[in-house]
Amino acid sequence: MINQNNLPDFFKSPILPLASVFILTILVAYLLAWFYRNDYDPMKMIRAYLIYGLPFFLLGFLLQVRLILIFGTYIFGVIILIFRNQHYFEQ
Repeated sequence: MINQNNLPDFFKSPILPLASVFILTILVAYLLAWFYRNDYDPMKMIRAYLIYGLPFFLLGFLLQVRLILIFGTYIFGVIILIFRNQHYFEQ
């Protein structure tokens, strides 16, 4: 068992779970857009992002992030994915 008193203050921060979920969403959106950059079927990319949704929600609950913040971060990832995909489409 980890003793909470010996951890640095950074790991005790209440924003760390939200920040980690946020950064993970940005990374997944960028990676999916890059992976499907030469494939012009958007359903493959949407399906891959929907598959990412289940582990994302489970991770968010395990990290004790509020449900509305999990939904908001997931939708933010969709927006990033759309704009990054458009960037590769125009090249």
